[in-house]
Amino acid sequence: MKQVKFSMHRSGAIFTVLFITMFLVFSTGLKAQSPTNFSGKWEFDKSKSDKDENGDASFDGKIILQIRQGSDTISFANTYIMPGKPAFNTHPDLFLLNGKVTADNSGSDPAKKFVKWSPDKKNLITNFIMTAVVDGASMDFVIMDTYKLSNDGKTLTIEDLHRSKIGGEKTVKKVYNKKV
Repeated sequence: MKQVKFSMHRSGAIFTVLFITMFLVFSTGLKAQSPTNFSGKWEFDKSKSDKDENGDASFDGKIILQIRQGSDTISFANTYIMPGKPAFNTHPDLFLLNGKVTADNSGSDPAKKFVKWSPDKKNLITNFIMTAVVDGASMDFVIMDTYKLSNDGKTLTIEDLHRSKIGGEKTVKKVYNKKV
């Protein structure tokens, strides 16, 4: 019977192959993570949100954010409710979840929108860029919203960034609680 001897070189090669295999399996698992699902009805929480004199925090009624997320798209719509008045529903704003840029023709100026996921797919960033001519110069107006869900899935936080040459840069934190 022939004896097989393992040299340090061979065991090092085996270790290297095992290490590379484990790395590939682990990194593939990271990329295959399912993105966070933000679907549901969310009620705006004024007490936990930034005070914004011209924004949602100044509204005297309730604001309900409806998010519908499928495998390819996500849409956002608001319902504004004031006591004694009929509710007002905004038109759903639809984004493709694959990151492709799409045109937005809802206003008078050309705009484009797209989403980007954080590397761990826990946070979603929506981008809306409108280009307008102001005093003869073309200017971009950017709205970038970052959606983050709490670990228990009951709180949605949106960091709402607005940026333009005219208004500068402003970020407002909006907090929503899951409606049951």
